[in-house]
Amino acid sequence: MTTAKCFLAAFLFAVSLVIGAVQPAEAAQMEQQYVTKTLNLMEGDWYDADGNCILQIHDGYINGCPVLAAYDFAGGTSHGAGRFEILESTGTRNLYLTWDIRRSDKDAIKLNDAQMLHRTAKPAFNESIAGIHLGMTSAEVTKTIGAPTQQGNLNPYVNTYGWYYAPLRVAVTFDADTVDRIILMRGSPASLDRSGLNCTNEPYEFAEAYHMKSVPRVHYDDTYSFSGCYAIGGEEYLVFGNYMDHIMLTKYWN
Repeated sequence: MTTAKCFLAAFLFAVSLVIGAVQPAEAAQMEQQYVTKTLNLMEGDWYDADGNCILQIHDGYINGCPVLAAYDFAGGTSHGAGRFEILESTGTRNLYLTWDIRRSDKDAIKLNDAQMLHRTAKPAFNESIAGIHLGMTSAEVTKTIGAPTQQGNLNPYVNTYGWYYAPLRVAVTFDADTVDRIILMRGSPASLDRSGLNCTNEPYEFAEAYHMKSVPRVHYDDTYSFSGCYAIGGEEYLVFGNYMDHIMLTKYWN
């Protein structure tokens, strides 16, 4: 890494720490064996979307600083969150990390709930909608399809904030400024770019196009019921709405 990139990475890292997790009143300190296991899981260099190395986790150190302790782990081994106390030259610092490690190029660490990092700056993607794929930044989405028509809660599709593009009938949600869901609605002129399928196609066509183990289950009644996530490769999944009124491309498997 060049000196300029190292300086920029250090600057970005310092900025991200300003919004670090606040220490809870009664923190549950983790046993050292679990701290070591988790650090070993996250071992390596972690980059932002611009290619800056933001975190270096090696041999029990984070960015060259020893990890003194860790607290409040939640989740499982490969997908979890916790607070890490590191010792810098100026004193101790707390980092809140959320990790999703599946031993693939989609491995991710979210730093202080604000910045998504990967083992490579541009992880590969398997599918896209209207040129938008999972892992894109909001700036990349805007560059590709412009500013959203509306912003707000995307109920009833997902109970979270996102962007909506009325002419495309496409919605996008973000996790730490990277795309985590793309919703293709019935009547959209767009489609899943790789397969060319959309809400007018039958479930069996998706099973054939993506070599699914089973035909997706779609409910054709007025009572919404979750039909499950269907893997399409590359740690990506499709979710189908009632009456095929929408199709969601997502990184979440449940």
